[in-house]
Amino acid sequence: MLAFLLILVLLLPVPLLAIVVLAVRLRDAVRRGGARTLAARARAAWRDGTRRPVWPRLIAVAAASALLTAGLESLYLATVTNGPRWGFDVVLLSMMLGVLAALGCAAFVGAAAAAVSRARGFGAGAIAGLLALAAIVAGTAAAYLPLRAAYLAEPGMFPVIANLGDGDLLMPLDVFLVALAWNMPWPVLGAALGARTAGRQHAARDVWQILLDLATADLPHNRSAWGAALRAELAAIDPPAERRRFALGGVRAALRSALPHGAWLLAAGTAVVVAGATLAASRWSLAHDRGGILGFWVFLPMPLLLAVALTTAWRNRSFGAGLRTGALAGLAALVAVLAVSLPEAVVWANQHAGYLSTGDAVPPTWQAAVLDVLRPEFLLGMIFEWTAGTATGAALGTALGSRRTRANG
Repeated sequence: MLAFLLILVLLLPVPLLAIVVLAVRLRDAVRRGGARTLAARARAAWRDGTRRPVWPRLIAVAAASALLTAGLESLYLATVTNGPRWGFDVVLLSMMLGVLAALGCAAFVGAAAAAVSRARGFGAGAIAGLLALAAIVAGTAAAYLPLRAAYLAEPGMFPVIANLGDGDLLMPLDVFLVALAWNMPWPVLGAALGARTAGRQHAARDVWQILLDLATADLPHNRSAWGAALRAELAAIDPPAERRRFALGGVRAALRSALPHGAWLLAAGTAVVVAGATLAASRWSLAHDRGGILGFWVFLPMPLLLAVALTTAWRNRSFGAGLRTGALAGLAALVAVLAVSLPEAVVWANQHAGYLSTGDAVPPTWQAAVLDVLRPEFLLGMIFEWTAGTATGAALGTALGSRRTRANG
């Protein structure tokens, strides 16, 4: 229950922020043209958000989602009974992969909204992003619902897993569809991010321009001129192969060199805090006969990474700066967790307390205790929760930074 409340508190700001962004946009539209123009603006946003090449790409997204879902369903059903032999829970791992895939979908629809918004405005970007999300849901449902119906009609035709109740075999796919609900605010936030520089953009020539635009759109203040120079240089290149090479090189350079000042120091501080807290949690749980520290691994670094991303995005007024710094701090936190947990797993095994993760059973060997820390479903659970917290912090920090700029300007 406590873990659920923590997730709710940390993720709730994203939809609230999207509502605030929409409210501010509506207020500004009313101030400029009056309430009577809202219907006309909505129709224009729909036209701009759906005209070519958006519709063909939406159809492609839906088809790709359906094909990918069907392939993953077959792979899951073919491997789900191999968990005991492989040493991990295939169902739990599939659930973690599902929520990570939902997180990737959030990035996709946000980027799509930003790309359209930069060329056609906020309303068109939000519409395109929401339709991209609808296409993902439609494609996934088209491939999944027949399988769900067949499972309900003939459950005996499907694999039987000992620790699953009736109807739980397809839970990973159910979790993915539910997790997609968290994606709904990101088209709005992506469109707002793209609209910040929409006035300086022309219609995109190709996907390489869109890719470089997105990679350099929200750089820290001291790198914005460099990003503008990269975009201008790409605009002067005509051969498609040269445009592709230059754009991909620019994206790599932007991701590698666009960390704001102090990012490495924040990452190092995060690693020290997480390492100390992991050691303290392990020893406290061991002394008080608690059930391991899996909950700590997954949830407690999340608010720390949220704070790092929020502070950086607020200080630099940049979503990209907050996200990059939060990702670097998350990588440092993961290294810290593993550096402390691996030897601590041996301590737990030697003292016959059980596995470090859950405290269950007694590891037969110290190698088994160490491998339990490295179980992929545990690592993916940490990555998902930490990434969600980082994205939330970056979005909040960007909004607060933009408000500070308007107040000072």
